[in-house]
Amino acid sequence: MEAFFDSWLTRLDNLRAELLHAVTHRTDLIPSAVDAFLIHYRDYRGAKARLADSDLLRALTHPWLTPFERTFLWIGGWKPSLAFRLLPGRCLLAPDQRAAVELLRQEVELAEHRISEDMAGAQEAMAGHAVLVAVRAGLLYANGSAWEAAVDEVSRALRATANAAEELRDATLRRMVEILTAAQTAEFLAAAAELRLRVRRWGLRRN
Repeated sequence: MEAFFDSWLTRLDNLRAELLHAVTHRTDLIPSAVDAFLIHYRDYRGAKARLADSDLLRALTHPWLTPFERTFLWIGGWKPSLAFRLLPGRCLLAPDQRAAVELLRQEVELAEHRISEDMAGAQEAMAGHAVLVAVRAGLLYANGSAWEAAVDEVSRALRATANAAEELRDATLRRMVEILTAAQTAEFLAAAAELRLRVRRWGLRRN
């Protein structure tokens, strides 16, 4: 994953430059530049999903990132509501766009709150009754099936919450693209890429 992420970031920087070039010099290239960016985003999501299938904890904690980068994580990725801070020229949005963005923002923040509560519940379950009983009774050694059942319960809760967070990230991006014009979308995606690259550079310097 470390090697994949390094090459992914390099490509992200190239795509950011292509988006800005299209906006400034070749507006006819904006749709293809946006499509290439979204495909690149899905590639990273796919890589994380494959990792989660074999090692959910690793996929949630992102050990391939620097400690500084990990401070920005929310349940295995970026927090969807961050998207609203990256909107270029928000004051220049048409009235119907502003209304749609505000409605989306409210929906996303409510969903984030719900998913955060689910994650807190899953984390509490790690020290919950079923697990504690298994440990105190020595079932880790005496009855492996009881221990495994308790662990499976926690794992299912974590996986369901992580999947919900990924789905919210995807839905937020998809609906934002639907609201914005092609040029606005290109600027929005370029701003998101720039932030991601800067956080990486800051993290490396701190290390």
